[in-house]
Amino acid sequence: MPYLVLKDETRQQLEQERSRLMNDRDKIVSDIKASVSAELDQTLQTLNALLSEAPVEVVPADEIVEAVSELLEQAEPSTKSPRTREPKATRKTGTEKAKPEVKEISNSAQAFDAKQLKRKFKGKSLSEAIVQILQQDAEQIYTIDNLIAGLYDKFDEAEMPRARKTLGATLMHTTRAGTTERVGDKPSRFKLGQPAALSA
Repeated sequence: MPYLVLKDETRQQLEQERSRLMNDRDKIVSDIKASVSAELDQTLQTLNALLSEAPVEVVPADEIVEAVSELLEQAEPSTKSPRTREPKATRKTGTEKAKPEVKEISNSAQAFDAKQLKRKFKGKSLSEAIVQILQQDAEQIYTIDNLIAGLYDKFDEAEMPRARKTLGATLMHTTRAGTTERVGDKPSRFKLGQPAALSA
């Protein structure tokens, strides 16, 4: 039976990748769960919109898979540094001192929650809150980061890629529905769509 002979350099790279994946498995799995959860929330919002009032196009499954894949690619580099720091901190400080550090981190920087909009948007969906911001000045052009700042209170900076991905998916829906209009790329920029501007 033929077998594959690996060069030492290739074997070393494969062993490093295997080790990284084994060490970061929990983080990678939790990132996938978080992204799937965000996509599920978006799908539910779309279904709610379809069943209640405005016509909104449903995102094809291929686009959801692509969005999750992109999120995974962004998450993988960030998994290296927290994992390497965690064991060192617990070894040096011990479990009793490690617990207060975790509390400090959670108090100072909250995790991103797509549903946790600022108080002024209480009772509104993410799509409705975006349109409300854009209606303040119909000619104003916003980046995704501008909208995130307007929609959410401060959260952990490490969660920013996830927040951008969630808003990007929502803006894709609102653009297809005509309530927002994409006016630029790199970075993506949006303004109030014509149908919404006329009805407002």
